[in-house]
Amino acid sequence: MLSRHTLSCFLCAAILAAPLVASADEPPAALIDLDYASRYVFRGVERAGSSAQATVEFSRDQLSGGVWSSTPFENGGTREVNLHAAYTWRPSTAVTLAASVTQVWLDGVPGDEVKRTFETGLAATFAAINGFTPSLAYYHDLRLRSDTTQVGVTRSVPLTRLGAFLEIEVFAGCAEGKNWRPDASGAWRQDGYDYWGGAVRLPYRIGLHSTVIGGLHYADACGRSTVNGPFGGSGRHNLWITLGVNLDF
Repeated sequence: MLSRHTLSCFLCAAILAAPLVASADEPPAALIDLDYASRYVFRGVERAGSSAQATVEFSRDQLSGGVWSSTPFENGGTREVNLHAAYTWRPSTAVTLAASVTQVWLDGVPGDEVKRTFETGLAATFAAINGFTPSLAYYHDLRLRSDTTQVGVTRSVPLTRLGAFLEIEVFAGCAEGKNWRPDASGAWRQDGYDYWGGAVRLPYRIGLHSTVIGGLHYADACGRSTVNGPFGGSGRHNLWITLGVNLDF
């Protein structure tokens, strides 16, 4: 039986999707992702070991929203669910902007030091330069009182014989937070750190509405305090794989 927490998340997702359905006669585009990740890493910091991850996403014109979850296979790992929404627009042919909000619920964080977060964001994706697409994003979390800036570059390499594209991504960012453990007792936990990484993904279409995706990922961080910084494992040089299926409607 689904827990009250899970039911609440799916109810919120349905409420979020309702305006998208009502905005036009045609139903919104829908996407479902089901993935296995040998490690769950967020902005350079490992949050859980091998995990099952799922996404349900709806989009209509410039609006999108959905729910994402990560459930570790090992006992004692952190479980996570987030509800997110974004509005995307193009002020010019050279840039696409996306304003976003994300509500996150966490369960199993050591000491219950973080139970939920709420983050706003603004991301800019620029026109490709010689096949490379640069991006710049800023995020502010109201509960963690944190500010994160991230730059990235992506490139798609055609694999003609396979009839597919190899997607390559590199990124780097810095995060400063005044209260990384908002539900912990005592003084605020203030810290800042840098992170970077990259990924190589190979999506391969296997049907009219289905795609299998394999990925190899790497991420690292430096300067983070394991006591005052964002929660997560103390290990570095995170390398992991993802395998999943994408269903679009």
